[in-house]
Amino acid sequence: MEMATKPVIIGGRTAKKPLIAALLGGFLLLGALLSIFGLTGVAYAVPISGVGEFTVQFDKLNGSGFKMYGGIAESGESKQTPVFVNEIANASIQGLKISKDFDKLGIRVVIEAGGTVTIDGLVQKATQINGNISFGSLTMKENYVGDVQDPVQKAAQEFTQGADNITIDNGNLKTVYLFQQKVALPGMKVYFEKLN
Repeated sequence: MEMATKPVIIGGRTAKKPLIAALLGGFLLLGALLSIFGLTGVAYAVPISGVGEFTVQFDKLNGSGFKMYGGIAESGESKQTPVFVNEIANASIQGLKISKDFDKLGIRVVIEAGGTVTIDGLVQKATQINGNISFGSLTMKENYVGDVQDPVQKAAQEFTQGADNITIDNGNLKTVYLFQQKVALPGMKVYFEKLN
């Protein structure tokens, strides 16, 4: 009696319902955490990065202690993306909406504030800034930095722009990093939108 073995190929497929349930469960947990911040009204040292580029939109931003310089940051598409690094000591924002598109899932995650957002210690790295901007006591300067090898440090030291205060109307920023030392988000909502 001859016994031969035949290779058996077992195909795999992704179970869509458990995958979507796990993803939505994760997003709901994130929403619950953000809601806790919303109930207390204040969150401390909140960084948002590592999710790729996201959009920050608002009706109006008033800030003091503004500083801007060039830099390089990691984005979802590249380890070294040129960015504008914006630092604002104190800011108040009306109509804040932060969104991130997940094209493969066909959804957009949106965080929206219902009232005036207050922020202390804002650091933001943007690839694009759009809006109507006005400055108070604007200073632009270029500095000689010599043989600095690190391109990020060199860019940060070579050219800086600063102002006592800044106002941005109808802001729309493409951002790869966002940090707030302290933020109050009154009336915060987290929800999903279906992408077209």
